[in-house]
Amino acid sequence: MKYRGLFRFLLVLSILWSGMAALWSLSMAATLPQMQRILADNPGLLPEEAFTMMQTMLDLPRFYYLVTGILYLLELGGVVLMWNLRWSGFHTYTLARLLLLLMPLLFLGRGYVGFGDVMFALLYVLSYFLMMKSLTISVDSTDHGSAPDSDDSDNPTRQ
Repeated sequence: MKYRGLFRFLLVLSILWSGMAALWSLSMAATLPQMQRILADNPGLLPEEAFTMMQTMLDLPRFYYLVTGILYLLELGGVVLMWNLRWSGFHTYTLARLLLLLMPLLFLGRGYVGFGDVMFALLYVLSYFLMMKSLTISVDSTDHGSAPDSDDSDNPTRQ
């Protein structure tokens, strides 16, 4: 059970990231027309570089933000399932993460897919896979569901 602390730390980071990203994406979907109007009415509101970046973001369709918000919620659901050592959570998280990597590619083009985004996604998916494998093997191999480590009292697979 040596990975349980690191596993939970990564899960908490994912919960925070997915939750904030879902909130941001869904609020963008809800307020996109108003934000477009504000930017159009106040062209000097932002420096030129920020204005160009903001204009690119506001030119995306509302559908983009709605789908990314839903995918972040799906990712969040996968993290919650992984907290309970459910492999379905890992698969849900991985599918949502891969689809989130494809969204900018589909809507903006290849130049908007960041190398760092791909590397972090691979790092998290690989980390979750290895830790889930280690933790679920140790859960399944214990004698009659009793754990050598008392930290597993919240694990539903042991009941």
